[in-house]
Amino acid sequence: MFVIATEGRKTEPSYFTIFNDQSVIHVHCVKGDDQSSPLHVLQRIEQHLVRHEIAKTDEAWLVVDRDTWPEEDLLQLHEWSQGASNRGFALSNPDTIRRSVRNAKRRVSIGRVAGAV
Repeated sequence: MFVIATEGRKTEPSYFTIFNDQSVIHVHCVKGDDQSSPLHVLQRIEQHLVRHEIAKTDEAWLVVDRDTWPEEDLLQLHEWSQGASNRGFALSNPDTIRRSVRNAKRRVSIGRVAGAV
């Protein structure tokens, strides 16, 4: 089982819970509130793990967007992830993802125009 704490309450959990329907992997997303800072995400998973012990074969992950969070906050999440072999920290950069998608769409459009000439 993967226990995941994310910034968002709806979008990010939907990325992961799809595994519950189509896989042998079970994902539990820790319910969030309107507090989305990395330190609040860390606090949520720590509170969850106090209330619900996980097996050594399970994993607990923190997933946050890069945004403009202070490096010190992100470092605390990284340090937490290094505290046990079944902990992880994933940092996404939505701006980079959006830029890549836009560029890919632009290349497809250019290819269509070039092929029509």
